[in-house]
Amino acid sequence: MGVGEVATRDEFVAWLWDVSFWHWWGLAIILIAIEVFAASTFLLWPAFAAVAVGIVVAFVPDLDWRLQLFGFALLAAIATVSGRMLWQRYRGETGEPNLNRRGSQFIGRRITLSEALPNGSGRVRIDDSSWPVRSEDGRPVESGQTVEIVAVDGIELRVKVT
Repeated sequence: MGVGEVATRDEFVAWLWDVSFWHWWGLAIILIAIEVFAASTFLLWPAFAAVAVGIVVAFVPDLDWRLQLFGFALLAAIATVSGRMLWQRYRGETGEPNLNRRGSQFIGRRITLSEALPNGSGRVRIDDSSWPVRSEDGRPVESGQTVEIVAVDGIELRVKVT
């Protein structure tokens, strides 16, 4: 190894020992960028911790890197646990329990069959979609009869004659 290589390596090590707030904010940006593609919200909390440590280091620039790392680890753990608890509490509370379950939104709805259901199964048109349908007891249902949707099995609607 030549003299120039040793000096370059020593400068790099010195750069690592002299951690500034820019390092922490850069880490936060990297974590958020990864989170954008992962979409798990797991890396969001350590990113907040990195921003917080960066703010502290901006005001206390001579803070030892080991204390910075310890603070980051502690804040990331606290932020992750509390963030996950908060996420679990408020996730999915829209007031609409069937929001993303389209077939379940039809339960209780009455429709008039435009086509017969030979062998108790066939297709029915509801609004702008065609749905597979099966009678609850498996018996054939004549065209023109009114049926009520009573359940959903996968994408198949279960109906009973009213």
